[in-house]
Amino acid sequence: MNATDSKSPEIRPLRHPSEFAGAAAVRRAVFVVEQNCPEEEEFDHWEAASTHFVVVHRGDIVGTARIYHPQPGVAKFGRIALLPEARGRGWGRALMHALEEYAAALGLREVTLDAQVQIIPFYEGLGYRAEGPEFLDANIPHRLMRRALNDE
Repeated sequence: MNATDSKSPEIRPLRHPSEFAGAAAVRRAVFVVEQNCPEEEEFDHWEAASTHFVVVHRGDIVGTARIYHPQPGVAKFGRIALLPEARGRGWGRALMHALEEYAAALGLREVTLDAQVQIIPFYEGLGYRAEGPEFLDANIPHRLMRRALNDE
């Protein structure tokens, strides 16, 4: 993949459970290797209850995220990751919009996510607002962020 490659990726939920391996590989590369998070904390009890999304470019999974419902009417987005070569192309924004559309189609009214502090400006640009104090997750400072979903 090179900087002149402008073909948009396909962003969608997993089509088959076997695709989870590709999503997990992205998460390992970004969170465990790049950010030095403990692997035993990367995969948790929400995996089975989540709908996992992938960003597919030229047949390769280059990004992922998950959505689950920790309480009625509320979606929680998490494990949002793009491989380094997939960043800076607007694909993170497109992934977030796909997650929001999916949540809205389910009739959910609100989204929450735990944002790494250095990424907060990205989420603020999408209409999320930070709430509460910083907290550590995998030794990385985070803040809770929230956004209402509109019926527009």
